[in-house]
Amino acid sequence: MDLTPSLAILLETGEISRFESVGDYASYCRMVESTRLSNGKKKGSGNAKCGNRYLSWAWIEAANFAIRFSVSVRPPHLPS
Repeated sequence: MDLTPSLAILLETGEISRFESVGDYASYCRMVESTRLSNGKKKGSGNAKCGNRYLSWAWIEAANFAIRFSVSVRPPHLPS
């Protein structure tokens, strides 16, 4: 993986122990959908821009790199 996304993940994350759970970190990285539910009904999709946009970009770059260069994570429909 290129050095820029790696450094962005390292520096923008900071001390990982500040996140209580994996879900909190994923939310901070904008890697989960932000929806509000009440009684099983969708109440909106607010807070779409909460979190760290640089971590979002860096993790997407890392995933694209993994898909391109790692056979174990490549979807079966893509050529080897």
